[in-house]
Amino acid sequence: MRPNNILVTHDFEPLVGDFGLARWQPDGDMGVETRVIGTFGYLAPEYAQSGQITEKADVYSFGVVLVELVTGRKAVDINRPKGQQFLTEWARHLLEDNAVDELIDPCLGDRYSENEVRCMLHAANLCIRRDPHSRPRMSHVLRLLEGDMVVDSVSVSAPSSDSASRSWRKANDQQHYQDYSSPARQDSQRVVGRKQQSYDALRAAWDRDKKSISNRY
Repeated sequence: MRPNNILVTHDFEPLVGDFGLARWQPDGDMGVETRVIGTFGYLAPEYAQSGQITEKADVYSFGVVLVELVTGRKAVDINRPKGQQFLTEWARHLLEDNAVDELIDPCLGDRYSENEVRCMLHAANLCIRRDPHSRPRMSHVLRLLEGDMVVDSVSVSAPSSDSASRSWRKANDQQHYQDYSSPARQDSQRVVGRKQQSYDALRAAWDRDKKSISNRY
Protein backbone atom coordinates (compact mmCIF):
# COMPACT_ATOMS: atom_id res chain seq x y z
CA MET A 1 0.00 0.00 0.00
CA ARG A 2 1.30 3.44 -0.98
CA PRO A 3 -0.26 6.76 -2.05
CA ASN A 4 0.17 6.00 -5.75
CA ASN A 5 -2.21 3.05 -5.34
CA ILE A 6 -5.00 5.16 -3.86
CA LEU A 7 -7.52 6.89 -6.11
CA VAL A 8 -9.98 9.47 -4.81
CA THR A 9 -13.40 10.10 -6.34
CA HIS A 10 -14.99 13.53 -6.81
CA ASP A 11 -16.72 13.09 -3.43
CA PHE A 12 -13.43 12.09 -1.75
CA GLU A 13 -14.12 8.38 -1.42
CA PRO A 14 -10.89 6.38 -1.74
CA LEU A 15 -10.45 3.47 -4.13
CA VAL A 16 -7.49 1.12 -4.41
CA GLY A 17 -6.04 0.82 -7.90
CA ASP A 18 -3.00 -0.64 -9.68
CA PHE A 19 -3.24 -3.99 -7.95
CA GLY A 20 -2.80 -7.57 -9.10
CA LEU A 21 -4.77 -10.69 -8.28
CA ALA A 22 -3.14 -13.17 -5.91
CA ARG A 23 -3.84 -16.85 -5.31
CA TRP A 24 -4.97 -17.92 -1.84
CA GLN A 25 -2.39 -20.02 0.01
CA PRO A 26 -3.23 -23.02 2.23
CA ASP A 27 -4.25 -22.24 5.80
CA GLY A 28 -1.26 -21.80 8.05
CA ASP A 29 1.11 -20.41 5.42
CA MET A 30 2.73 -17.45 7.14
CA GLY A 31 5.54 -16.69 4.74
CA VAL A 32 5.98 -18.00 1.24
CA GLU A 33 8.40 -15.67 -0.47
CA THR A 34 12.03 -14.82 0.15
CA ARG A 35 12.54 -12.26 -2.62
CA VAL A 36 11.85 -8.73 -1.42
CA ILE A 37 9.73 -6.65 -3.79
CA GLY A 38 8.16 -3.35 -2.88
CA THR A 39 8.60 0.37 -2.47
CA PHE A 40 11.26 1.46 0.00
CA GLY A 41 9.76 3.39 2.88
CA TYR A 42 6.58 1.33 2.94
CA LEU A 43 8.15 -2.09 3.55
CA ALA A 44 7.58 -3.60 6.97
CA PRO A 45 10.88 -4.23 8.82
CA GLU A 46 10.38 -8.00 9.04
CA TYR A 47 9.67 -8.22 5.30
CA ALA A 48 12.73 -6.15 4.37
CA GLN A 49 14.91 -8.35 6.57
CA SER A 50 13.59 -11.83 5.81
CA GLY A 51 11.57 -11.52 2.60
CA GLN A 52 8.66 -13.31 4.28
CA ILE A 53 5.30 -11.60 4.02
CA THR A 54 2.23 -11.68 6.23
CA GLU A 55 -0.95 -9.64 6.42
CA LYS A 56 0.70 -7.46 9.08
CA ALA A 57 3.09 -6.09 6.46
CA ASP A 58 0.09 -4.47 4.76
CA VAL A 59 -0.97 -3.05 8.11
CA TYR A 60 2.47 -1.46 8.42
CA SER A 61 2.39 0.17 4.98
CA PHE A 62 -1.12 1.49 5.66
CA GLY A 63 0.23 3.08 8.83
CA VAL A 64 2.94 4.81 6.82
CA VAL A 65 0.27 6.27 4.53
CA LEU A 66 -1.64 7.57 7.56
CA VAL A 67 1.48 9.31 8.85
CA GLU A 68 2.03 10.85 5.41
CA LEU A 69 -1.52 12.19 5.37
CA VAL A 70 -1.18 13.93 8.71
CA THR A 71 2.39 15.20 8.40
CA GLY A 72 2.48 16.09 4.71
CA ARG A 73 5.87 14.38 4.49
CA LYS A 74 7.12 11.65 2.17
CA ALA A 75 7.98 8.20 3.45
CA VAL A 76 11.58 8.82 2.42
CA ASP A 77 13.02 12.28 1.79
CA ILE A 78 16.82 12.47 1.52
CA ASN A 79 16.64 16.27 1.34
CA ARG A 80 15.58 16.53 4.98
CA PRO A 81 18.05 16.81 7.88
CA LYS A 82 19.60 13.69 9.33
CA GLY A 83 17.13 11.94 11.59
CA GLN A 84 14.15 13.13 9.57
CA GLN A 85 14.83 11.42 6.24
CA PHE A 86 12.88 8.26 7.10
CA LEU A 87 9.34 9.17 8.09
CA THR A 88 8.57 6.29 10.45
CA GLU A 89 11.81 6.67 12.38
CA TRP A 90 11.24 10.39 12.81
CA ALA A 91 7.56 10.07 13.69
CA ARG A 92 7.67 7.02 15.93
CA HIS A 93 8.90 8.71 19.12
CA LEU A 94 6.61 11.70 18.49
CA LEU A 95 3.66 9.33 18.19
CA GLU A 96 4.63 7.57 21.41
CA ASP A 97 4.84 10.95 23.15
CA ASN A 98 1.52 12.05 21.61
CA ALA A 99 3.24 15.16 20.22
CA VAL A 100 0.38 16.05 17.89
CA ASP A 101 1.45 19.64 17.24
CA GLU A 102 4.87 18.52 16.01
CA LEU A 103 3.36 15.95 13.65
CA ILE A 104 0.63 17.95 11.93
CA ASP A 105 1.42 19.40 8.50
CA PRO A 106 2.05 23.15 9.01
CA CYS A 107 0.18 23.83 5.77
CA LEU A 108 -3.04 22.76 7.49
CA GLY A 109 -2.91 25.66 9.90
CA ASP A 110 -5.94 25.24 12.13
CA ARG A 111 -8.13 23.79 9.36
CA TYR A 112 -8.53 20.28 10.73
CA SER A 113 -10.51 18.28 13.24
CA GLU A 114 -8.35 17.59 16.27
CA ASN A 115 -10.34 14.47 17.16
CA GLU A 116 -9.95 13.02 13.67
CA VAL A 117 -6.24 13.77 13.59
CA ARG A 118 -5.70 12.16 16.99
CA CYS A 119 -7.65 9.13 15.83
CA MET A 120 -5.52 8.82 12.69
CA LEU A 121 -2.28 9.22 14.62
CA HIS A 122 -3.35 6.65 17.20
CA ALA A 123 -4.13 4.17 14.42
CA ALA A 124 -0.84 4.98 12.68
CA ASN A 125 1.11 4.46 15.89
CA LEU A 126 -0.35 0.97 16.24
CA CYS A 127 0.21 0.10 12.59
CA ILE A 128 3.90 1.01 12.32
CA ARG A 129 5.09 -0.93 15.34
CA ARG A 130 8.28 -2.83 14.62
CA ASP A 131 6.93 -6.12 15.98
CA PRO A 132 4.32 -7.43 13.51
CA HIS A 133 2.57 -9.38 16.26
CA SER A 134 1.82 -6.17 18.14
CA ARG A 135 0.12 -4.49 15.17
CA PRO A 136 -3.69 -4.55 15.07
CA ARG A 137 -5.82 -6.28 12.49
CA MET A 138 -6.97 -4.11 9.61
CA SER A 139 -10.56 -4.70 10.71
CA HIS A 140 -9.70 -3.04 14.02
CA VAL A 141 -7.97 -0.16 12.26
CA LEU A 142 -11.02 0.36 10.05
CA ARG A 143 -13.37 0.47 13.03
CA LEU A 144 -11.03 2.84 14.85
CA LEU A 145 -10.91 5.26 11.92
CA GLU A 146 -14.69 5.10 11.54
CA GLY A 147 -15.15 5.90 15.23
CA ASP A 148 -16.78 2.55 16.00
CA MET A 149 -14.21 1.49 18.59
CA VAL A 150 -11.22 2.63 20.56
CA VAL A 151 -8.20 0.37 20.25
CA ASP A 152 -6.36 0.21 23.53
CA SER A 153 -2.65 0.14 22.75
CA VAL A 154 -2.13 -2.32 25.59
CA SER A 155 -4.60 -4.78 24.11
CA VAL A 156 -2.55 -5.30 20.96
CA SER A 157 0.88 -5.33 22.58
CA ALA A 158 2.83 -8.50 23.10
CA PRO A 159 3.71 -9.32 26.73
CA SER A 160 7.14 -8.19 27.89
CA SER A 161 8.52 -11.54 29.06
CA ASP A 162 9.99 -13.91 26.49
CA SER A 163 7.94 -16.94 27.56
CA ALA A 164 4.70 -14.98 27.69
CA SER A 165 5.55 -13.37 24.38
CA ARG A 166 6.05 -16.74 22.71
CA SER A 167 2.73 -18.03 24.05
CA TRP A 168 0.97 -14.84 23.02
CA ARG A 169 2.43 -14.96 19.53
CA LYS A 170 1.55 -18.63 19.04
CA ALA A 171 -2.08 -17.98 19.97
CA ASN A 172 -2.26 -14.92 17.76
CA ASP A 173 -0.59 -16.69 14.84
CA GLN A 174 -3.36 -19.27 14.87
CA GLN A 175 -6.04 -16.61 15.08
CA HIS A 176 -4.70 -13.94 12.73
CA TYR A 177 -3.22 -15.96 9.87
CA GLN A 178 -5.84 -18.58 9.08
CA ASP A 179 -7.07 -16.54 6.15
CA TYR A 180 -3.65 -15.31 5.07
CA SER A 181 -3.17 -14.66 1.38
CA SER A 182 0.01 -13.82 -0.48
CA PRO A 183 0.50 -10.20 -1.63
CA ALA A 184 -0.13 -9.06 -5.16
CA ARG A 185 2.61 -8.79 -7.74
CA GLN A 186 5.19 -11.04 -6.09
CA ASP A 187 6.00 -13.36 -9.00
CA SER A 188 4.42 -15.30 -11.85
CA GLN A 189 3.47 -18.26 -9.65
CA ARG A 190 1.16 -16.23 -7.45
CA VAL A 191 0.08 -13.38 -9.67
CA VAL A 192 -2.67 -14.78 -11.86
CA GLY A 193 -3.71 -11.70 -13.65
CA ARG A 194 -3.84 -7.96 -13.81
CA LYS A 195 -6.24 -5.69 -15.62
CA GLN A 196 -7.22 -2.08 -15.69
CA GLN A 197 -10.67 -1.47 -14.26
CA SER A 198 -13.09 1.27 -14.99
CA TYR A 199 -14.37 3.58 -12.27
CA ASP A 200 -17.61 1.58 -12.00
CA ALA A 201 -15.73 -1.69 -11.58
CA LEU A 202 -13.42 -0.21 -8.96
CA ARG A 203 -16.37 1.23 -7.06
CA ALA A 204 -18.15 -2.12 -7.11
CA ALA A 205 -15.01 -3.89 -5.89
CA TRP A 206 -14.60 -1.36 -3.09
CA ASP A 207 -18.19 -1.75 -1.92
CA ARG A 208 -17.87 -5.53 -2.06
CA ASP A 209 -14.68 -5.49 0.02
CA LYS A 210 -16.23 -3.25 2.67
CA LYS A 211 -19.23 -5.58 2.92
CA SER A 212 -16.91 -8.59 3.14
CA ILE A 213 -14.95 -7.01 5.99
CA SER A 214 -18.14 -6.19 7.90
CA ASN A 215 -19.50 -9.73 7.48
CA ARG A 216 -16.22 -11.35 8.38
CA TYR A 217 -15.43 -9.42 11.52
